Amino acid sequence: MIYPNSFSLSQLLKFVVISITGLSLNLLSNNSLHAAVKTKDAVLGKNLIVNGNGKQGTCDPVGNAVGSDIPDIPAWKTTGSFSVLCYGASGFEFVNNFGTSVRVSGLPDANSPGPENRGKNLFFGGADRASSSASQLINLTDLASIIDQGKGGYDLGAWLGGYDTDLDNVLLSLDFLNQDGLSLGKKSIISPTPEERNNITGLLFKSTQGILPVGSRQVNVGLNMNYVRGRVNDAYADKLSFVVTKVPEPSMNPGFLLGGVVLTILKLRQKRRLLE
Repeated sequence: MIYPNSFSLSQLLKFVVISITGLSLNLLSNNSLHAAVKTKDAVLGKNLIVNGNGKQGTCDPVGNAVGSDIPDIPAWKTTGSFSVLCYGASGFEFVNNFGTSVRVSGLPDANSPGPENRGKNLFFGGADRASSSASQLINLTDLASIIDQGKGGYDLGAWLGGYDTDLDNVLLSLDFLNQDGLSLGKKSIISPTPEERNNITGLLFKSTQGILPVGSRQVNVGLNMNYVRGRVNDAYADKLSFVVTKVPEPSMNPGFLLGGVVLTILKLRQKRRLLE
């Protein structure tokens, strides 16, 4: 490109605008081409959590299953009495420490606050007085090139909740691991408090977003159902989702570039006058 040796300010601005316009069109063209390229990694943009709604397998229709009566939960490694409950479970009766018969009822059903397109099942803390958990390990190796450029964005979301005024709660966490299994960082979301649920049995949507730490090769998904009080662990979760997407290239603002170039040229002209 040939630059004029001398020019007026109006000519200078016209020259800069033409240059910036050309640069902007070039950037738009490059970004459009980049957006059209499809990565061969099929998991981008898809939920990487397997059986995130507990629909693979059966559910407890009552809410009192323990031990070998707990339904099988594919894809998850569980501890305690972690279980899958049927929406609309009937509930049950038990005798408390004072010898009084008490009925557990009002468990989550199709009309409780929760996901609009819910299935038949949801995750349940379990039918005993103890905390429980479930976990699964997701392999991110196929996304290494994107992650190591700092362009692996993620979105973690789930419907989390509890029963009435009970304080039992849910912690859904991600633990990002390198190729040696060492933690690079963690992120989590927690269930709403009874007050946030208006002391109503149900689930509310929670989510968080971020960038996968460079070097991540696996992520451990942990679903912790924390018992506080009551006959059972009334921590609930449904529709768990962990989606990885490629962060788009940052775009340049032509107005910002124009202002910067004009300011630089004006400073150069001022300096030239001082030298004359």
